[in-house]
Amino acid sequence: MPKPKRFVWRIKQNNQKASSSSSSAPPPPPPSPPSPLWVELPREITSDILCRLGAVEILLNAQRVCSTWWKACHDPTMWRVIDMSSARDVDRDDDDLTKMCHIAIDRSQGQLLEIKVKNFGDDDLLKYISQRSSQLRHIRLVSCDDISDGGLAAVAKNFPLLEELHIYLSVISAVGIEAVGRSCPQLKSFTLNDCGFRGFRRNGIRNLQINVNDQALVIAANMPELQHLALFGNNMTNEGLCAILDGCPRLESLDLRHCYSIDLKGDLGKRCRQQIIDLKYPRDSTHGYEFSNHICDYGSSDDDYPSGLSEAGYDYDDFDCEGYYYGDYDDFSNPFNSDYLGEDGFFW
Repeated sequence: MPKPKRFVWRIKQNNQKASSSSSSAPPPPPPSPPSPLWVELPREITSDILCRLGAVEILLNAQRVCSTWWKACHDPTMWRVIDMSSARDVDRDDDDLTKMCHIAIDRSQGQLLEIKVKNFGDDDLLKYISQRSSQLRHIRLVSCDDISDGGLAAVAKNFPLLEELHIYLSVISAVGIEAVGRSCPQLKSFTLNDCGFRGFRRNGIRNLQINVNDQALVIAANMPELQHLALFGNNMTNEGLCAILDGCPRLESLDLRHCYSIDLKGDLGKRCRQQIIDLKYPRDSTHGYEFSNHICDYGSSDDDYPSGLSEAGYDYDDFDCEGYYYGDYDDFSNPFNSDYLGEDGFFW
């Protein structure tokens, strides 16, 4: 039975209204852009990439890139290694850098295995590390002038698993070394480059060390498991070196560069070559050494140098405001010959 004309007309009219209303509706929103490719990376790869940035870059920038990175940067496994070596590359004072180091340590949640600090830090920071990082295996301190010798000795007992301790351009006495050796029986690698060379004082009084072998002797007596030892610019004599060879029978590598009070021409040199696989001699080149290897000496007059070494003949532009001389000595040879040795046989 055919439909009435009026009914057909209404259907057409309704279809026209529907078509008109649909054409006036706003277009659907465009599809969301695809997520960055790095978001799709496995979590362990993301963590590995971020770890290479260093703690400062992570805290200041990387963790703000996206929610994925934010979560990764709060994962305790990300902070098993804390590298603050590039801290001075940013315009931050010591307090800010210390706070960032605290944050990094807190995020590790006790899983910290290795920490590197450069150009900042004090005894309080070292104490903070020791109280929250009982699993620590590796410590590297560079130019940490505000970390005292006593500060390191006081917290050494909190690092029973420590395997590596590397100290550059910072001071640690025999007492501090002894405390570390006794408290860290698993120590296998030790580096000490405390102050490089020392010369004569301006007031004419020589700043003599009572026993130039005291550091070597405590290393020998308290670090029997050492496999790697670097004593750049140390003032020990053959006596101290013999003690180390006796007390550290597991030594595989020994760096004696700039240790000019040692004589390896005779039997001692032969013993070193037989016992040590990787041996660096006092006069070996320091090419590629990451820290300054210039020789620093005080000087003001011939009276300060009883053997004849004085400022005469030197350009004052070679001295800094503290009276240190930065001469361009050959890395391959002893810059001083025996004419300049004191009665004690060493420079200090």
